[in-house]
Amino acid sequence: MAPTLYHYLPVPMDKKEQGLGIRPRYLVAAAVAIVIQVILVTLLVLYAVKASSEACRDGLRAQEECRNATRQLQRQLTRSQDSLVQAEAQAGTCNRTVVTIQDSLEKKVSQIQEQQTRIQEQQTQIQEHKTQIQEQQAHIQEQQAHIQELESQVKKLNQELKKLRNDPETDIG
Repeated sequence: MAPTLYHYLPVPMDKKEQGLGIRPRYLVAAAVAIVIQVILVTLLVLYAVKASSEACRDGLRAQEECRNATRQLQRQLTRSQDSLVQAEAQAGTCNRTVVTIQDSLEKKVSQIQEQQTRIQEQQTQIQEHKTQIQEQQAHIQEQQAHIQELESQVKKLNQELKKLRNDPETDIG
């Protein structure tokens, strides 16, 4: 082993040891200061734990509320998306229905226009027939008047013939 060199300050032998040279009052003051420091540190730790646990609880409550709100919003979003899909499907159905109805309406309008054209043609024909009927009625009246004239002439001739037959003086023959 290597020699070790210890260097101590020389202490005079004639003085009594006074116990490290610190007086007992200072020791009590130091002990009281240490106890106060320990109490203060303990109180500080307890306050920090209490404050952090309250803050932690508040944070956990806030986090749970956020999760609940998030879940609720996600459900609402899902419902809204489902409603949107249904609305889009209904809109597609409505659009197809509108196209079908428009096609039907166009066909009906075309049919109505054709019917109106036929009605106009028939009204024109009816008017022509009325005119023809009136002309024929006028012709018939003329014919009837002519027939009446002829009948009256025939009557006159019959009466003359009768007279002539009854009259002995007239010679027929």
